[in-house]
Amino acid sequence: MPDCLHMNFAANVVVARLVKEEGSLNAKEFVADVTIHCADCQHPFVFLGLPSGYSLDGPTVSVDGLEARLAVAPQGVMLPVAERSKVRGFTIGIVSQDGRKRDVREPS
Repeated sequence: MPDCLHMNFAANVVVARLVKEEGSLNAKEFVADVTIHCADCQHPFVFLGLPSGYSLDGPTVSVDGLEARLAVAPQGVMLPVAERSKVRGFTIGIVSQDGRKRDVREPS
């Protein structure tokens, strides 16, 4: 990895359809999980600047930073907040021994 210049990339996108009832085909919400790695040395890339967690209202990142989690919708089809699912997601934070709250991606 140290000798690689990371000139070529590969990305993987997994799109999931979220349904309210198991077995239902009627999805009204969608999420895309994205990973990127160097196509030459296979070294993974981390996503910067996103809060850790999961949300259907905005982008987040996995705790290790390797997977961006994005709420998506078909163009022109955005559900009003009242019609979206009640569970909106979660964020992850750490409180250090000195009582200072920080994001999990921030160095200790």
